Amino acid sequence: MFLVCLALLLSLTSILAASRYLKLNPFFSLLIAALIFGTLVGKSILETITTMQAGFGLMLQQIGFLVAIGSCLGIVMERTGAMASIGTKIINTFGKSKTLMAMSIIGVVVGIPVYCDSGFIILSRLIPALASTEINQAQLSLALSTGLYTSHTLVPPTPGPLAAAANLGVTANLGLVILIGLAGALPAAAVAFWLSKKMGAKIHAEQTTQIVSGLNDRHALILFLPLMLPILLISSSTLPNAIPALHAYTTIFQIIGNPTVALFVGLLCAFLLISKKEKSEWPAWISEALKDAGVILLITGAGGSFGAVIKSSGIDLILKEQIAGSQSGGLLFLLIAFALGAILKTAQGSSTSAIIVTSSLLAPLTSLAGFESPTSLAILILAIGGGAMTVSHANDSYFWVVSRFSGIAENDAYKSYTLITLAQGITVLITSLLLFMLL
Repeated sequence: MFLVCLALLLSLTSILAASRYLKLNPFFSLLIAALIFGTLVGKSILETITTMQAGFGLMLQQIGFLVAIGSCLGIVMERTGAMASIGTKIINTFGKSKTLMAMSIIGVVVGIPVYCDSGFIILSRLIPALASTEINQAQLSLALSTGLYTSHTLVPPTPGPLAAAANLGVTANLGLVILIGLAGALPAAAVAFWLSKKMGAKIHAEQTTQIVSGLNDRHALILFLPLMLPILLISSSTLPNAIPALHAYTTIFQIIGNPTVALFVGLLCAFLLISKKEKSEWPAWISEALKDAGVILLITGAGGSFGAVIKSSGIDLILKEQIAGSQSGGLLFLLIAFALGAILKTAQGSSTSAIIVTSSLLAPLTSLAGFESPTSLAILILAIGGGAMTVSHANDSYFWVVSRFSGIAENDAYKSYTLITLAQGITVLITSLLLFMLL
């Protein structure tokens, strides 16, 4: 068992070293780590490669459609101006006095289908027009960026939580994972909102963006439909279990609540936002989205390869005495999940990679730790996501997006944005521990 632990430590170190010093793409660093681990535990190279291929294929089978369709949905919402319009409508609804709260809510909502970096680049254009003597640009930028970051790491169908659901075998209960993710996202967003207001008040941000133009003038219902309908459809798949009268319609709810079907419906709704002038442009948008999805799928698949090799090594016996049968075993397991996610995130920068690797490592151990029900596994995904929030700094590309497009100086970004992500991660950890004890 010592050999397996040493192999795991060395393979994890190789991921960090390859990313940090060799600047390798996570796809290659994950494959190298899988080969190192397999070799060190005594597997032949051919056996290791075969296991890696099986894990890669299984992962893509589970989430390939979701990532591809989700990427297309996000880019259509972005390029049609729908995202900026949603932001404006939410702010108008809340009023100028609650602009900061509105920006935080916008971030959480938009971060579900749209990657946080592109979401911030687009929506940061709203900030100069909304800043006032009471609420400055730094406060608005911090509220928006941390709101986006919250749902990006905690709520499917963003790639990280989605991959974790696949690794832990709860893709069929994705609606529950979304609900638990939202339960963790709300307190994290609330903490981020409060800290953004306090810390941002002491920071001066240079204006780097122009007042937004080119908003989509469609009705609010049409704008929100592509975002909210998939979430409602996915969540509806759990209704027959909760309402006995709906048992006869279980098959129908399973079809419309299938994540692939739900996201595709959302994409079809998004096409309603395309204007006549944009009809010649949308095929290029889809091509770009699929290219982006391809990169994500390769990294996710490589994470599946690494997880498959680990699972085949018998590592699940290592923590058996410490976890199995212990009343505090579940809480300990959540702390381990959080710590692994935090270490990987802090060291290599990518929240998505941290979530994928951590969930791959822990997947063989879940049953021993008592994490067998969909609810407990969804809480585990929440804890992993909380770790993967902790912390965003110089090796995270999103850190530089926030600093550059908000006009917040690098040192000020460390003192505000980075510290807020730390507070968010700890908040999510506390939430996951409480949910585990209560549910």
